[in-house]
Amino acid sequence: MILEERNQHPVAGAIALEKLLDQQGVHIPHNRIHRFLKKEGLAQDEPRKQKRRKWVRYERRYSNSLWHADWFEHQQDQIILFQDDASRFITGYGVFGNATALNTIRVLEQAIHWYGVPKQLMTDHGTQFTSLPRETCADPKPNEFQQFLNQVGIHHIKSRVKHPQSNGKVERVILTMRQLAQHFSCWEAAIGYYNYQRPHSSLENGCLRTPYQAFQDKTRK
Repeated sequence: MILEERNQHPVAGAIALEKLLDQQGVHIPHNRIHRFLKKEGLAQDEPRKQKRRKWVRYERRYSNSLWHADWFEHQQDQIILFQDDASRFITGYGVFGNATALNTIRVLEQAIHWYGVPKQLMTDHGTQFTSLPRETCADPKPNEFQQFLNQVGIHHIKSRVKHPQSNGKVERVILTMRQLAQHFSCWEAAIGYYNYQRPHSSLENGCLRTPYQAFQDKTRK
């Protein structure tokens, strides 16, 4: 049963598998699941995770209150992701040869068309997202992406320089996408699984929820 569930959710860990099996009326403690996965070569001990850490939870209450965005590279492709803060739902993505402001706008326009306009958007200080001061121009004009945000009424929040944790949700989903890419034939399939099939452990409200279910549940009434 553990292997069957793991085949359906290829990057699920022991705690997630415990919850998934609980939903089917079968309880197997996650420590036992982890030992079994190790025996099958599907898991290994992670000492850093075994240390107690103080968690500070930050999460918007409603969908479309805040989106996160970032680019990442995978096998020579440049990929942009937009993610809703409250639900972890990936509202938009695109695969390109170059990470540019115009490509960022294209994906954001499509995401807005399908899911509405977010009140705020958080990004890093990449040149795709913002104009950077330089020696010849200490106060540069907004780039195309910043101008687009102004046109549609989105407040742009920039994360702290050299502090990826402040945009940590999208950093985490990028890591998950890299893992899922090993199990799916294309990004569309991987993101479809993440959004609509994979229960997210941070979205429980008495039962497991996918990011899309949470996006709907947390929409302002």
